[in-house]
Amino acid sequence: MKKIFVFSILVVIILISSFSLTAAAFSAEHANFSIVYDNFKIPLTTFSIFVMPREGIEISIAEEDRDKKYVIELNGKSFENERSFKWQAPAKSGYYPVKIKEKNKNDAGSEIKLNVFVLHPAHKMNGQYLDGFKIGSYPNIPADKKTYYSKPTGFLKIEKSLLDLNLTPHFKMNQFVTNQSNKFPQYIVLQESLLLKLEYFLEEVNKAGYKADTFGIVSIYRSPYFNKKLGNNTDFSRHLFGDAADIYIDNSGNQWMDDLNRDGKSTIKDSNILFDLAVKFDQKEKNSQLQGGVCSYKGNGVRGPFLHIDSRGFHVSW
Repeated sequence: MKKIFVFSILVVIILISSFSLTAAAFSAEHANFSIVYDNFKIPLTTFSIFVMPREGIEISIAEEDRDKKYVIELNGKSFENERSFKWQAPAKSGYYPVKIKEKNKNDAGSEIKLNVFVLHPAHKMNGQYLDGFKIGSYPNIPADKKTYYSKPTGFLKIEKSLLDLNLTPHFKMNQFVTNQSNKFPQYIVLQESLLLKLEYFLEEVNKAGYKADTFGIVSIYRSPYFNKKLGNNTDFSRHLFGDAADIYIDNSGNQWMDDLNRDGKSTIKDSNILFDLAVKFDQKEKNSQLQGGVCSYKGNGVRGPFLHIDSRGFHVSW
């Protein structure tokens, strides 16, 4: 009897240890310092920004981290500063990798990899097309919407060769491919605010006890053409403007929302758990820049339940 008791205790200890390791498995992938771009503070070890050809770029070191020297590796050259780096984007659209590092440091947290994407200008569209990819026509923005809406000035080109590239620590380019076509290249609109919200919300979900290494994606960018093709009547869906995502947790890999409430089913009750977390996320002062729309949707037989989030600049739920 004593041996059975001791064995049972050992099993419990092993199970608790395994749970602790699983719970601790998620890493936010923050660097030892933060950079600031377009008023966003970015501590992530990998991030992406989207600029127009020849646009001026300024990356600042966060004020609290300016007690050290930093080196930026740019176009095969290195430059040193402790406050900020300024340069001009290339004239040619495409992908340009940049590294910002603490001087004389080589540990994992001492470097931020910055993907700089020079966009393809909207004015180079051929009617409703860009390089054979149909975008359609954006609506004119009425005066009462101009604070939170503006027509895209450029589009991010998704090529097959970039599909495995991490845009942030937990999200790859292939998660941003549209449902409009299975051909490449594709052209999308994507905003830095959405990337930050996806990363920070993923952190919050894990802190709440729901393990997720990334989110499953139902939809991110939808062109005006494709949005109408799907039967959506609104011209002002946030999906058209690159700062909205329909997401779910999919640890099983079956492209369906996991059973988060453990009732044996995947239902809107599971996406409602994410809904509550998203509302709390928007209510936190530190996330005020990333506030947006929140809505929980039930499955329809073709796809499971999911959560809509966006970073429009103010909180709304429906």
